Amino acid sequence: MRRLLIALLFLCCAPAWAVVAFDAFGSSTQGTGNLSWTHTPAGTPKGVVVFVVENDGVDGVTSATYGGTSMTECTGSPRQHNASEPGTIHCFTLLASVPAGAQTVSVTMSDTTTAKRGGSYTVTSSADTSILDVDATISSDSLANPSVTMQLTALNGFCSIGFHSGQNAPTGITPLSGWTGNLENDFGTQNAGWYKYDTVSTADVTAGWTQGADDAVMIAIVLKDSSETASSFFPASRGPGPIY
Repeated sequence: MRRLLIALLFLCCAPAWAVVAFDAFGSSTQGTGNLSWTHTPAGTPKGVVVFVVENDGVDGVTSATYGGTSMTECTGSPRQHNASEPGTIHCFTLLASVPAGAQTVSVTMSDTTTAKRGGSYTVTSSADTSILDVDATISSDSLANPSVTMQLTALNGFCSIGFHSGQNAPTGITPLSGWTGNLENDFGTQNAGWYKYDTVSTADVTAGWTQGADDAVMIAIVLKDSSETASSFFPASRGPGPIY
């Protein structure tokens, strides 16, 4: 009886949280100067990720805003690949006080000659969001099927990637199993992709894409509900002594 009462007490008093979930994707057209597009959420967003891909190894992006609010460039961004078929990935986030409704995404450039394109993801959750993991280690002259393992540490996370590839046709790049390609952009002899993982769970995620051995550069990021922590799954210590 005592064990049952304690179990019921824990269920009633356990911390409440909701799992982060994909909301919507939006994108710009290809351009060489500043980029701007309207992102239209399906729900009430709590987090935003923007990937900007440059078809060169330059750092030509100055800043990004969502609904007029400045976004933060994530760790490892920009990730540049300067050899062979060069490309650069930028990743920006807005994780709190995200304005509701359709909003303008604006990206300001210092370079106005290189072809570029931007894509935006919004997520929903019960609270503000935070970065669970980010990886910007891929930058290669010749890499087949590039991928990294994103560490979710037993917490629910939404994973997305932005990448640049030396493959010279859109059919040369495809999502991994369990991923959706939201946008692929043909720069002529190189390509770019904006992909999301379809499942939000606590399991680690293999993030990447399929291609033949070629140039590759990528940033992968995982967002989580900031209210979800490891303690969400376990009761506080019951203290010394057995429970009968």
